[in-house]
Amino acid sequence: MTDTSSTSAWKRPATSFHAHFDCFSGAAGDMLLASCLDASGEPEELLQHVTNCICLGMPELDGEFSIETKRVWRGGMGKIAGLHVRVHSKYHHHPAPVPDKRRKTNKSIDDGSPSMEASQSHDHSHHHEHAHDHTHSHTHAHEHAHCQVEETFPSQSHSHSHEHGHKHPGDDTGIRGPLRNLPQIQKLLKDASEDYIDNWVKQLAIIAFTELAKAEATTHGADGIDNVHFHEVGAVDSIVDTVGTLIALHALNVTSVTCSRLPIGEGTVWTAHGCLPVPAPATLLLLVDLPTCPGPLGIVTGELVTPTGAALLRALTFHCIPPLKLPSEEQKRLFIQQGRPPSFTIRKIGVGAGSKDFEKHPNILRLLLGDTIVAK
Repeated sequence: MTDTSSTSAWKRPATSFHAHFDCFSGAAGDMLLASCLDASGEPEELLQHVTNCICLGMPELDGEFSIETKRVWRGGMGKIAGLHVRVHSKYHHHPAPVPDKRRKTNKSIDDGSPSMEASQSHDHSHHHEHAHDHTHSHTHAHEHAHCQVEETFPSQSHSHSHEHGHKHPGDDTGIRGPLRNLPQIQKLLKDASEDYIDNWVKQLAIIAFTELAKAEATTHGADGIDNVHFHEVGAVDSIVDTVGTLIALHALNVTSVTCSRLPIGEGTVWTAHGCLPVPAPATLLLLVDLPTCPGPLGIVTGELVTPTGAALLRALTFHCIPPLKLPSEEQKRLFIQQGRPPSFTIRKIGVGAGSKDFEKHPNILRLLLGDTIVAK
């Protein structure tokens, strides 16, 4: 019998909040989720709530992932503390290639042996979300939320000053994940019980995944968004980052969202398609109509905004506009493009840390939660 005690234990605040994401050093799905957990003041409890909601609301994902959090320090010139999130995938973050019009099969690989189509297809994973971690050696409070809904989700706190030696699901396997494309992700969300995944979360998650599908389809010249080489959606870690962030925002009673200008970075990134410019083509499409700027100090190279981060922020800022006097769509668009928060009172702050560590600035994302918005 499924235990829902820790899910019901989370108490949603009575006061609604506006959320402003200060993306000083970029944005990725794990950074967005980490900032939400950190802003709650009770990251362990909110992490447990998020994990339970995903596992109970979308039982198909049961056993495919676990979530680890730890306090880290970022920036070589002056360490800034932040919360780092890592989603451990049973499939080593290897999304199975989604069939295109030349591949008719759509069966999940659940026996550990790839199908003929899967074995002959190319792996188009960019691995955007998980760059090599140059984390400061001082870490503590490793929290693990494993997707095992038949248990009571015990909290496991560690005080190690090094990477833990736990084995996560699939750590010793090369099994690839199910062939999830956009229609399957949409069905997964639509079928999810609203007892665990609110309709607000469902709608925004579907918008984010659809925006990502459009960007990938345009980039690769696909005939439609349902049969594109879908780098991000095929991986369970990206699903967890996206849906988990939205569940956390809903749990914090966030009703409107803004974000700062997004630093686009510069240089190149190596992908399955070879060497590509930064931002990568799909990410660049997702940044259209969003406010952008150079990276910190104007000299940062490499990918700063990931596709998952861009898709999430695009969905949130375009569909969760604060209650201001913006009667026309043009005024709403101009407000979003300013990259500024409304006039409001800050109540809570969360700091999410990215995987990369830069020498001259901390790789962090700040979440400001506040209320008393002044409707100018």
